[in-house]
Amino acid sequence: MRSTRIVPSTAPLERAYLVGITLPRARREDEIQNLAELELLARSAGAEVVGRTLQSRTRVDGTTFVGSGKIEELAREIHDRGANLVIFDDDLTPAQARNIEKILEINVIDRTELILDIFSRRARTRQARIQVEIAQLNYALPRLRRLWEHLGRQAGGIGTRGPGETQIEVDRRKARDRISSLEKELEKIHRGAEERRKRREGLFTVTIVGYTNAGKSTLLNRIAGSGVLESDRLFSTLDSTTRRVTGPGGEPFLLTDTIGFIRKLPTHLVDSFKVTLLDVREADLLLHVADASIDRCEEHIAVVNAVLDDVLPKGGAGAPLASVPSVLVLNKIDLIEDSGRRNALRVKHPEAVLASAATGEGTEELLEIVESRLGKDLVEAEVSVSPEEGRVIALVERSSKVLSRRLAGDRMVFRVRMRKREIAILEREAAVRLRLAPSS
Repeated sequence: MRSTRIVPSTAPLERAYLVGITLPRARREDEIQNLAELELLARSAGAEVVGRTLQSRTRVDGTTFVGSGKIEELAREIHDRGANLVIFDDDLTPAQARNIEKILEINVIDRTELILDIFSRRARTRQARIQVEIAQLNYALPRLRRLWEHLGRQAGGIGTRGPGETQIEVDRRKARDRISSLEKELEKIHRGAEERRKRREGLFTVTIVGYTNAGKSTLLNRIAGSGVLESDRLFSTLDSTTRRVTGPGGEPFLLTDTIGFIRKLPTHLVDSFKVTLLDVREADLLLHVADASIDRCEEHIAVVNAVLDDVLPKGGAGAPLASVPSVLVLNKIDLIEDSGRRNALRVKHPEAVLASAATGEGTEELLEIVESRLGKDLVEAEVSVSPEEGRVIALVERSSKVLSRRLAGDRMVFRVRMRKREIAILEREAAVRLRLAPSS
């Protein structure tokens, strides 16, 4: 069963025509920029953009989205430009998409379908492929009617819900069963990820977040010396990548690169990628990377903050927990030659780090900030344990940096350096005698 109507990547090159609308409460300048981003998405999917149009309307047309007159104009424009694909910047209802396809007689998709197609092409790990397929199936479920021209055909017999079940009902049932099966498999992956996180207890965790194509993977490679894919295409990486990094002062921490965010990120994707987004929820520090060289930098910062507001656990009155601090990294500063513009960024974001992951500018300052936050999170303590409690001793050694060991009567005394939250875990999990020690 097809989960989307995207032409497979083995098909001839798509020649795409883009369509957007401006409603009374929207700024036309913003919609122009949205179409520009849609073009980047289309190119990331391998399409050639041959034209675009932006229509001002008082409301969305329920039948054809843009109205009958505009559809006729689109038909002529598409024919003249040789387009074989039309991409709408907003979600279409199944009825709208069906009506538009009948009139234009070519493939029609919307922004969500385009992003889903990009994700399906970029997914490399089993986890990413499962998350994408769940999102595709959830998106396709209410649109299955559009994929069938044989709605009157009946299926019956052994293995069906009963005589008279239509093919579309069979497909919906199969899709829901498939989603249920995938979610169970994803939960197993989730449990495996939880076990890996437990093995990393004791290390400060820094997670990189930001708008797609802001330079997150480049920053990870610069700091950690790793070889994560770097690309100017949107959503070049979908899976979280974690590297162990040793700071300037010798203290290790974990640095994680995550999936990029974007305007109008489909809800299906946010829901499906909840395992990946756990890296954001469980971070000790977020590095919010933004592309300072583009005009839409401030808007991209706001979009990422809005997504984080949905992702992060809530505290009192529904506010995001303040226990996940963040540092704004204004990246690609090497592309800004105007000193006045640089100074304006410093004034507007005095706490931000102006950096270039490509050249290394600002990364030393960033590492110093990370190490400063890491230092504030560490305390020294003395832990007294019975030598017979092997499990407790293993927990102490796993969740802390042991500075010394000694016997005191019938007890083993460890002097350790550990994260503040690990103290609470240790006291909860084991009957130990623990006291804070003055730092040496």
